[in-house]
Amino acid sequence: VRKFLQGSDSIAGVFIEPTKEKMSLYEAMKKNLLSPSIAEALLEAQAASGFIMDPVRNRTLSVDEAVKDGLIGPELHEKLLSAEKAVTGYIDPYTGRKISLYQAIKKDLVSHVHGIRLLEAQIATGGIIDPVTSHRLPINVAYQRGIFDEEMNKTLSDITLDSKRFVDPNTDDELTYAQLKDRCLTDPESGFYLIPMTDREKPKVVEKLIHGESEAREVFENTTVDLPEGTLGGKSTSVWEILNSEFISEKERLKLTRDYQSGKITRERLVVVIIEIIQQVEIRRGYEMIRTFRSQITVEQLYSSKIIDLKTLNMLKGKNITVKEVCEMESVRKYLFGTGAISGIYKCPGKEVFNVYEAMKKGLLKAEIAHSLLEAQAATGFMLDAVKNKRLTVDEAVRQALVGPELHDKLLSAERAVTGYRDPYTGNIISLFQAMKKDLIAKDYVLRLLDAQLVTGGIIDPEYSYHLPLEAAYQRGYLDRETYSLLTDPTEGSRGFRDPNTEEPMSYSQLMARCKVDKDTGHRLLTTDTGLIFKGLRKQITLDQLVASGIITSSVAEKLQAGDITVEEVSDNIKKYLEGTSCISGVFVEASKERLSIYQAMKKGMIRPGTAFELLEAQAATGYMIDPIRNMKLTVNEAVKLGVVGPEFKDKLLSAERAVTGYKDPYSGALLSLFQAMQKSLILKDHGIRLLESQIATGGIIDPQFSHRLPVEMAYKRGLFDEEMNKILLDPGDDTKGFFDPNTEENLTYLQLKERCLVDSDTGLCLLLLKDKKRERKTSSKSSVRKRRVVIVDPETGKEMSVYEAYRKGLIDHQTYTELSEQECEWEEVTISSSDGVVKSMITDRRSGRQYDIDDALSKGLIDQGSLDLYRSGALSITEFADMLSGNMSGFRSRSSSVGSSSSYTSQQASPMRSHMVTWSDPLEETGPVAGILDTDTLEKVSITEAMHRNIVDNITGQRLLEAQACTGGIIDPNTGDKYPVTDAVGKGLVDKIMVDRINLAQKAFNGFEDPRTKTKMSAAQALKKGWLYYEAGQRFLEVQYLTGGLIEPDVPRRVPLDEALQKGTIDPRTAQKLRDVGAYAKYITCPKTKLKISYKDAMDRSMVEEGTGVRLLEASSQSTKGFYSPYNMSGAGSSAGSRSGSRTGSRTGSRRGSFDATGSGYSMSFSSSSYTSSSYGRRLAASVPGEKEMVTVSQNLSTPLYNPDESSSLNQTQLLQVPTM
Repeated sequence: VRKFLQGSDSIAGVFIEPTKEKMSLYEAMKKNLLSPSIAEALLEAQAASGFIMDPVRNRTLSVDEAVKDGLIGPELHEKLLSAEKAVTGYIDPYTGRKISLYQAIKKDLVSHVHGIRLLEAQIATGGIIDPVTSHRLPINVAYQRGIFDEEMNKTLSDITLDSKRFVDPNTDDELTYAQLKDRCLTDPESGFYLIPMTDREKPKVVEKLIHGESEAREVFENTTVDLPEGTLGGKSTSVWEILNSEFISEKERLKLTRDYQSGKITRERLVVVIIEIIQQVEIRRGYEMIRTFRSQITVEQLYSSKIIDLKTLNMLKGKNITVKEVCEMESVRKYLFGTGAISGIYKCPGKEVFNVYEAMKKGLLKAEIAHSLLEAQAATGFMLDAVKNKRLTVDEAVRQALVGPELHDKLLSAERAVTGYRDPYTGNIISLFQAMKKDLIAKDYVLRLLDAQLVTGGIIDPEYSYHLPLEAAYQRGYLDRETYSLLTDPTEGSRGFRDPNTEEPMSYSQLMARCKVDKDTGHRLLTTDTGLIFKGLRKQITLDQLVASGIITSSVAEKLQAGDITVEEVSDNIKKYLEGTSCISGVFVEASKERLSIYQAMKKGMIRPGTAFELLEAQAATGYMIDPIRNMKLTVNEAVKLGVVGPEFKDKLLSAERAVTGYKDPYSGALLSLFQAMQKSLILKDHGIRLLESQIATGGIIDPQFSHRLPVEMAYKRGLFDEEMNKILLDPGDDTKGFFDPNTEENLTYLQLKERCLVDSDTGLCLLLLKDKKRERKTSSKSSVRKRRVVIVDPETGKEMSVYEAYRKGLIDHQTYTELSEQECEWEEVTISSSDGVVKSMITDRRSGRQYDIDDALSKGLIDQGSLDLYRSGALSITEFADMLSGNMSGFRSRSSSVGSSSSYTSQQASPMRSHMVTWSDPLEETGPVAGILDTDTLEKVSITEAMHRNIVDNITGQRLLEAQACTGGIIDPNTGDKYPVTDAVGKGLVDKIMVDRINLAQKAFNGFEDPRTKTKMSAAQALKKGWLYYEAGQRFLEVQYLTGGLIEPDVPRRVPLDEALQKGTIDPRTAQKLRDVGAYAKYITCPKTKLKISYKDAMDRSMVEEGTGVRLLEASSQSTKGFYSPYNMSGAGSSAGSRSGSRTGSRTGSRRGSFDATGSGYSMSFSSSSYTSSSYGRRLAASVPGEKEMVTVSQNLSTPLYNPDESSSLNQTQLLQVPTM
């Protein structure tokens, strides 16, 4: 066991036999007893086997400890740290996981030759080391864990000359590590293995040569090179002649000859190197060299780096322009010298300029902030002296006291982002980004320095010390698109710097934007307003920002800086802009004198969910969620965590909160205000208007960049508002009344609703007064309610029956029963609190006045607890529940009770009557979206756009149906089934021009959202995740894609199942759960037949699929909308964009109800019956009329009033419907 836990010892040092002296390997190397190559190989073997060994003091140390203790020199530190990773583990740059030495070899993170030598040392000292568990493993277990394999074992077991990778310093014999250990003696005191040295003479170090001197010369003389056009062009020249020509220096000649003889380069590679050297010499002779901030480059390099174009290069060659003129071009100069980092600090009181280090010493900057600014200077070229206007290297800056010596090492490390890092494996100079990829530097540190380089001119080439354009940096491996996207992402990007005033984390570009430029020197200076910081909605605000926003005047700012007035005094005067006035924070119950939060009032049934949500959304969009009980202001996440609002509202409230924190432009990545997001169609116009209205009513438009409200004039100036929108919000018409008074059931503006509130004397919060429900009910009963009765006539007997009786007899299906019942009555739940404190829940028909006491129904056995639970969870509609209370639904009661009593039932399960006991499962086959409308009056198939023209469907429903087509492949011609891109569909009359902009976003959900920076395409799910797609639209697109066969990804030629998308990380488990919860889908479509709000899933269920073409059609009547009330103002497809006519879901239930389609038709419809499954929707429309035996004809005699104030005047019409037998 000990063998695997600790291993056996590696070779620890040497033993000098004449003097009987023990010596460490490093000391023996320094005394020339061991050659550097032998000593370093043995030290690496120690590090890779567990520890660096001290044979003199009988100790084992880590590499860091050995360097600190002087056991090894600092020049070997990086090399031995690299070898030590064979014990501690390598980091996989792709997964971030810890991997073993063998796995690192397989992933090319360690060179093959170097890695095998370290593996050999591990096996010779006890076995392969597992870095995860930190012990050695038997060979068979190493195989199982994938940290070794048989092929590698055979390679290491080979005892041929090629496998002997260590050298005996006494005989120069090449040996395996095990063989070298066998030649060692064991120290009797420590048990360490020591190499016996027979004498103290300096060993003869002979470099092994593959090719001798005469052999190499013969090869050089016989190898000819055909040089390109130039000094030696046009003739074949031998390598020997070129090596001895003026083009090759003595140093280069000796190095090339030695590298060839030792086998480091091949003959072919030698020829390539020679050609490159000659070309560089010719370039230097032909053109003037161009100076960069640390080196020199040629004009050819400017062109190859894409800094100048071919035309400019040719002009230089033709002497039509000078090098100096090119260097003075702004587009060239920024790459040669950079644009300059943040140089120093400008102190407002006193108007003094300080260098960063000096400001830190004077207490104007925190050490952490100062260090990051100084590192950014070093990593972008020079240390900057803003006072004396100098640029210095780190060494010069320390000598001239620009920075203190305690920062020397830290800044030298940052300066290597300019001069380059040395690869410990190859010895080559590598860039900052490449050093990060090799795990030589921490990722967060590198991202901060790369951020600074990008902002000040571009990524720096460490070989020639100049900035590179983005594409050139990609090509040279100095950056990749993923890292660039991360650095420039405004929400997830690098925030490695802090504002010294507010200590807000931000990117270097954001910090640079807050600087002022010195007019004399051009240095960028950070302004510090010591003590003059104001608290904004989410961030701290500087004095300069408030002056720039026009909130305070320059004279007030001067008084503040002079100390004549305080920040607190000014804050009180501008509180309206810093905090805003109170939004509607909660409710005050008149009867009980109780204060409640909006969410509590909703849960107690005092206000409807739609009303509650709109008020909560207004809170989020004006700054904070409010807890009126504890007088707390909270973010949405905090409010959910503390239970002030429920988790079911979280996503939508987070979306509303972005009106404060800002929206991200999917193209530029810039931070947008609410108004700007509306202009770019990132949020719906009517939704945005409601949020803007609440902001204006509570203090003004919010600027998310600076986290405070703005005067209207400044909002105009910054493009956060305009006069047209102002006119819309000042319009007292119904379109601007986006809020609902639960007392009077009126639609009001937010300001009007606020005026009806009272102010809490303790907290100063604005509370909505809820009046006594009993008195209110008497008042509301006086308002006239149009009554409607639905009668079903049996055509065989002529007998009239109720909707319920028709359903019980099987004449209509359950869906039709539910829809007709909802048209007949208007149920709502009312909570009544009596004076003695007893609370009762009543189900009331607002049309008939019928009331049912839920508790009373429970006690009488009309319902059981299971039914009540189903209703509370939303699985039973209020219409179904009301029928149970009336005692007319015993059959339903028994079914719901049996399911409701099951312990496995949850609130998210569908109603057993809705689903017919079928469990929902993911769609397995791709199906089409709703392609068009079937006019039941004419049996004509019409496109969605034509249906809008005929007023068969309203504009909003039409837009949603077209979006569904666009996000699943294209706009569909229902007559042919062909799909077209949106632009082509316009030409074919399938889409109106005015609709193009509205559905283009949906088309991107199919084609992919292109990142303008990386040119990569993202799916709708990914765009939603990154915030490039607003939540409501993204959720709609995902629902439609999921329902029609699976999610769509631009780089995948098929639909992607939900489980696969989860595994790939395209969506998260929460999104998947929402997509599978089809019963909870948003109802954003108005059914053209029943005028009820339905989800897209409902629309697919109600649709028919034409046999042969597979086109899916939704039923409607072209005559049903004429003369009848609809929840939308039918203005045709050409109505103005953003029209807000129509119902507001959730806030006015009962105030704007649709009417049932009662217009007669002389046609009869025929459908082939088909069974419902979870992955198929709707019915099949037969190509030929099936036999009458499959059909049941139902005559509906609907006594329906026309839109006429005279209630006694009505129109009786008969409509024939054909429905499948159940």
